[in-house]
Amino acid sequence: MEAANPDLWQRIRGVARRAGFSAFWSWWIGQLAPLVPARMHNVVQRRRLRPVLAFGADAAVLWVPAVANSHIAYKETARIALSADEAAVTIAGRAAIEGLSPVAKGGRAGPVRIVVALAAGHVLRKTITLPSAIEDNLAQALTYDLDRHTPFKPDEVNFDAIIVGRDPAKREIRVDWAAALKTIVNQVRRRAESWGATVVAVTPASPTGAVPLAGPLLNLLPGAGQARTSSRHSWEIWVPLALIAAAVLFATALPLWQKRGYAIALQQQAGQARAQADASGALREELERLIGDYNFALQKKYAFPTALQSIEDVTKLLPDDTWLTQFEMKSTAKGKEPRREILVRGESANAGRLISLLEESKLFEQAAPRSPTTKIQPGPGEIFDLGAQLKPLPPPQPVEFATAGEAEATPAAAAPAPVRAAPGAAAAQAAEEPDDAPAPAATTPAAALPAASPPASATPAAKGSP
Repeated sequence: MEAANPDLWQRIRGVARRAGFSAFWSWWIGQLAPLVPARMHNVVQRRRLRPVLAFGADAAVLWVPAVANSHIAYKETARIALSADEAAVTIAGRAAIEGLSPVAKGGRAGPVRIVVALAAGHVLRKTITLPSAIEDNLAQALTYDLDRHTPFKPDEVNFDAIIVGRDPAKREIRVDWAAALKTIVNQVRRRAESWGATVVAVTPASPTGAVPLAGPLLNLLPGAGQARTSSRHSWEIWVPLALIAAAVLFATALPLWQKRGYAIALQQQAGQARAQADASGALREELERLIGDYNFALQKKYAFPTALQSIEDVTKLLPDDTWLTQFEMKSTAKGKEPRREILVRGESANAGRLISLLEESKLFEQAAPRSPTTKIQPGPGEIFDLGAQLKPLPPPQPVEFATAGEAEATPAAAAPAPVRAAPGAAAAQAAEEPDDAPAPAATTPAAALPAASPPASATPAAKGSP
């Protein structure tokens, strides 16, 4: 084999080997191989193997793979003597090759692909131990080191090598290496092609009946015409592998497709639930808006004490020697919070203690004079002008409206006493109405609105008023 840079397939194999995929694949195939039925295994192996034309010193033997004792083995089908004249040798060789043609077996016309085996005396073969670091560039490394393994020049021989073992501990590989003169390889190739065969490989090994079930073959053909017979380059092997891969893909994709259907159904259910949730949210927002509109006036009404409560509390707080000439209640806005305050003006014997009296109230806070007090002349009284803010009241407890079910569960109101009728009228009515006629049900009264705080009883505006 001529030295060449590693192709894409070799680079991929190098990456897979370094990642450990190759070792795993070999182990997995080795574990599955005994489980494959012998008949199926023989069929696949029979398609993979090619007829071998082995050239010896005085004869060429044609070996064909066949099933013997439930195993694949090579069987000799023709022996061509090479000592006869060239015409007789050519006729015998053509006859042997035509026996392998698909036309002879009732099939379509096609080339007869064979493997040529060289005689042992024409091949130099040995096992070499090399560092595992050169595995990716094995052919190039052997080309540089060819003068150590053969007395010929690199352009005079064809060689090939395959890895037959690895030693991870020592980081070494064992290589099965073979080489032959180009003149000999071209000679046997031209002779086989003159007999009508298509040479796909030239190997140094000649079959002896037993055939290994797996393993690549050494191929001494030049790189320009090299066509290895491994399974990865044969459609007869790729088609079954493609079918197996399709089955695996189907077995993997079917659960995913089923889960996709489940996911779509769940998404539809989630969409319906989301739509219902949106509708419920819209109804909740509308209800909250209506409740807010309904409670707006009530919140304004019960936010501060009423005017009557304020007048009553002021009347109770002021002493008997105090009377009012002015009482004013107004609303003010300080920022966003509304406020209400009272303004009181009048006369008192001791105006200074009125502020403390208003601070002690539960309705007022922040009491303060609006202007200095004025002494009444003559007399002991003082004129005052005070202001105080009303304390905000907590909102009243909400009262729920009665629902339809609660209205039905409400006990019926007591019926009014029946009016006593005349005996004749009573008898006529008893004759017209059945005995089991039900009594009319009492209607349920409507639910009452939230009750406001009971207004305080009105008291005089100021003590001591005339």
